[in-house]
Amino acid sequence: MAGKYITSESNLPDDPEGEEIQLQVSDEETKEIFNIRAKIDRDPDNLVDPDTLTVVKGPHENTEEEWYLDVLETDSGDPVDTELLESTMTALEEQSTVINTRSKEVKTLLQYLTEKGEYDSVSEASRTIMLEYLSDTYPELVSEYIDLKVQSERNELANELHDYK
Repeated sequence: MAGKYITSESNLPDDPEGEEIQLQVSDEETKEIFNIRAKIDRDPDNLVDPDTLTVVKGPHENTEEEWYLDVLETDSGDPVDTELLESTMTALEEQSTVINTRSKEVKTLLQYLTEKGEYDSVSEASRTIMLEYLSDTYPELVSEYIDLKVQSERNELANELHDYK
């Protein structure tokens, strides 16, 4: 990967300076899109091996700010198998959404977090922790799932509206 990257301000978390974050960037030269783990800052002196990061912002993304980043890790994983994800979504539409881990250890830890007031219920703790883990560990999968889910809901709504013609 080259040393000049571009990202949208909308890809940045609030107050990302000096933080290690997951970030979608494109190579300024090739326009190839990557998901990376990086540390970013406005001051290159705060980074070990800084590369240039152009952050585009504004309603038309026509305003640019120059930032810097240390690329810590690039996504070298396999791409998401969209067909498999779509068929899995279809297959699970009519099934129960209950997940059973059958683990006394997990149940004990989730119950503890609930009783400590971290979560309102074991189910909420389980959902929250799993979704956070999946988002952090498999950002491409979560992003693809969101795209497919939105597309599916859009198609469903379009079909409903067209039926009323």
